[in-house]
Amino acid sequence: MNEPYRLNKADLQVLAAIDRLLKRLAASKSIRPAKLVSVAKVLHVLSRLPRVTEGVCVTIEISYQIKQEGCGSSSVWHLFVGEDSMALSCGGSEYTEGVGSDLFTTMTWEAQPGERTDYDGSWDESWMERDDEGYSDPAVFAEDLCGCKISIDDDDNPLLFDDDEAAPSKDDGSELADGSDGEN
Repeated sequence: MNEPYRLNKADLQVLAAIDRLLKRLAASKSIRPAKLVSVAKVLHVLSRLPRVTEGVCVTIEISYQIKQEGCGSSSVWHLFVGEDSMALSCGGSEYTEGVGSDLFTTMTWEAQPGERTDYDGSWDESWMERDDEGYSDPAVFAEDLCGCKISIDDDDNPLLFDDDEAAPSKDDGSELADGSDGEN
């Protein structure tokens, strides 16, 4: 049996923020039911901490882009949960015409069973807080995470592959009963 995770107060704050964001994602209209299976796996792992949960390997990435004339920015929230580690990184990029682009990382956190966590001590509130105020595009941070691209990688969730095949393509002219175009 694996040693448990060694978590301190700062780690518990990061994990609580991850839990809140994933619960928002699960409650949102932003993902299909097949992706909920993988989100639920990660929430299950979080609920069992500091115990190790075997047989789980899921990556969840939430990103959004804001484009304006001559410039743009993107932000990315990337979470990996496996049976021998967990890692969170946040960052993004900015592009300005005539200057170019700049990639940046705003926070990193990593945990392995039986070891102290690796945490850079920064706190990326833009992904962790629920408050929509103070952002240039509040629609991106709405309760249902509209405007975000959500990708989930989970080889042990065959429903993800069925979901991709069943989603109508944009050029076939079909719409779902709820009026959405089948994206996400």
